Amino acid sequence: MATETRSPKRRQTSASTGSRRAPAPAPVSTGRTISWRHCLIGLFVGEIALLVLSNVGLIATNAAFGSPASIDGGVVGVSTLLAVIFGGWLAARLAGRFGLYQGIVVAIGFIAVGAIYTFFQESSIIASSLATNSHHLIDLGPMDLGNLFSGDMLALFGGSVGGLLSGKR
Repeated sequence: MATETRSPKRRQTSASTGSRRAPAPAPVSTGRTISWRHCLIGLFVGEIALLVLSNVGLIATNAAFGSPASIDGGVVGVSTLLAVIFGGWLAARLAGRFGLYQGIVVAIGFIAVGAIYTFFQESSIIASSLATNSHHLIDLGPMDLGNLFSGDMLALFGGSVGGLLSGKR
């Protein structure tokens, strides 16, 4: 019997396999659920949107219906809801994963910013009263827990909706 030698098979180069596409690499999972950077971006952009929407809405409302001193007709509430939805949506789209969680974190950020704003506003009222050496009671207004909880629940709802609207699961 004669010994046969096999010739090695030639490898196909990428030019010869042009009709076949290589599979796309799978996204790298970092193991983290919340993308803090994207949530901060969503919170910041949402706060800017709130500033613009509420001011434009109040200007339009005052132009159309006159300008009562303290009635906003729900413009600020609707503007807040839309801004939270937009911020949650943006954070979820940028993160690319777990949209509901990103939206909830943005909503919690909105709640925290609102609480900090209220704290500094009331602190300035107290500071101005103390600076005048007046020893009178300071009327900060009633703390309405119903409005507080409903506003916070509305923000959490808006953040959840925004995160879910992103389509990122």
